[in-house]
Amino acid sequence: MKKPVLFWLAATFCVAANAQDLMTGPLSGVSTQLKPVKTGNAQFIQKIEASQPNYRATFSVTKTSDKGKGDENTYFLNLSDLDVSTVTYKVERDVIAVLADTKQHRKFVRYSENGELKNLTDRVKLYADNPDIAKALVESLKKVILAAEKAYKPARTPETLDDLRQWLKTNIGNEAIGSDKYEQALTFDFDNPLRAVFRRSEVGAKGSASSETFSFNLGDLGLEGLQVETKGKRFELSLVVQQKQKLMGYAKDGKLDNVVQTFEIISGDADKIRDVAAAWRKLIPLAVKQLESKKPVFAAMPAAQKYLESSIQPAKTNDRTIEQSLKPDCICTYTRRETYNKNNTEEVYEFNLADLAEKGAKLGVDKELYTIDLKTRDNRRFIGYTKNGVRQNYVSEIELASDNLENVRYMSQAFEKAVQACAQSRKSPVPTAGQQARLDWISQQLPKESGEKEPVTYTLAAENGTCDLKLTVAQGGRKVSELVYDLALKDLNADATSFDVDGKTVYVSLVTKGKEKLVKTFKDGKPSDYVHTVKIQLGDIEKGRYVAEAFRQLIRNCVSN
Repeated sequence: MKKPVLFWLAATFCVAANAQDLMTGPLSGVSTQLKPVKTGNAQFIQKIEASQPNYRATFSVTKTSDKGKGDENTYFLNLSDLDVSTVTYKVERDVIAVLADTKQHRKFVRYSENGELKNLTDRVKLYADNPDIAKALVESLKKVILAAEKAYKPARTPETLDDLRQWLKTNIGNEAIGSDKYEQALTFDFDNPLRAVFRRSEVGAKGSASSETFSFNLGDLGLEGLQVETKGKRFELSLVVQQKQKLMGYAKDGKLDNVVQTFEIISGDADKIRDVAAAWRKLIPLAVKQLESKKPVFAAMPAAQKYLESSIQPAKTNDRTIEQSLKPDCICTYTRRETYNKNNTEEVYEFNLADLAEKGAKLGVDKELYTIDLKTRDNRRFIGYTKNGVRQNYVSEIELASDNLENVRYMSQAFEKAVQACAQSRKSPVPTAGQQARLDWISQQLPKESGEKEPVTYTLAAENGTCDLKLTVAQGGRKVSELVYDLALKDLNADATSFDVDGKTVYVSLVTKGKEKLVKTFKDGKPSDYVHTVKIQLGDIEKGRYVAEAFRQLIRNCVSN
């Protein structure tokens, strides 16, 4: 039989030097009742070894069969973890078992068989050879538990944020649990004390090693997910981001892997992991408060612009490099050049900040990168998009990238302020001097020889005043096709006049009242079908927006006359 090897006891606690320590206080009763127990085919030898502090102890139970084969079970625990209400005895054939379970059946008892560490357990099992001894042992164990509950005092942890940071840095370290070894370290950024990095390397029984690195802001952590759990032979303290947001940078074996929401600190000692958890419970609210105090105030557009422009910086992953720039005027331009596996892509987005949803900027993640996702109001495709110099369809959303959370932490708030400011300051270029001025202005905005496949030219002329118009659309290269619309503005519905996007094209729709076919058309000089809708293609969103507005004013003035 192997001798018990208690190598897994924490170095800060030592086994009592002599048996006399067992004879003082409540432990003496337990020691007295742990007598040899003989069954029909085996014998149990039991003993208790006291530790310092005195609320920790080791129970060992050696079972030797009639054939001389021996097995030793060892329990090491904080006696205050036992639940006094669960201590009882139970007859098991020819022996009486004395049982004590942990509070809430938490697996806080370290357990080994023949010196080999096994999974944590929630029960201590001892033996007695008659009911009187079993009853006496039960009572002695209850007294021990009550005494341990009074004696157990968790470690005193600091009260200030700086002291708690230092305490955690000192008390989170390497752990040896059976044949597994864990190297752990918590460090903090010199320039930003709220930024922390937790590194953990695991060396298994076969010597294989893996490393994980988690980078995060202390102020992002939440108390709700902070809990100690058991996993096999070890204790794990989980730290989780508030609302389980993925805000932690994560690297595996030195390579960026993903953005995650939690990590675990590992320990082989219940008391130690509880003390570390208590320190985090103090630190997290202090860090949250400090992070909130650093939140910038965007009182006006210039402050928001400055933050937005400076926050967009190059972003890198294992296989991607993103160069990007943002010109955050009300007419905004975002340029993104990405290299991915030697493939280069350049994308340019142009949009009016006032077209974004007021709360349409959201912090998110894309694998190992943080993102700021921008969306337009009602998901309208009002964002111009060019890829590698080629114009693409208009889109309704954009994704900005960052490999550093702190660079983009407050971008959502900055965009919100910028959107509000641009919406409030938006001024229409449509003339207010009169109908003719509006008509002349519309004519200046209409495309001249535009179009991807063949040139298209629009001309607008007044006939019999400004309420009867002739719209001519000439299309083609060598052979030109001409379509003419007679527009009686009194027949048009001002409220139905709108602008929209179809693929790469912005157009203004003029619609008759009740969609009645009242607009006469001529194709290449010959009368053609009456229609109820006329669409005018325009070069960009801003022209579409204000040409539609100008037509609405023209129509309303004609209807009122």
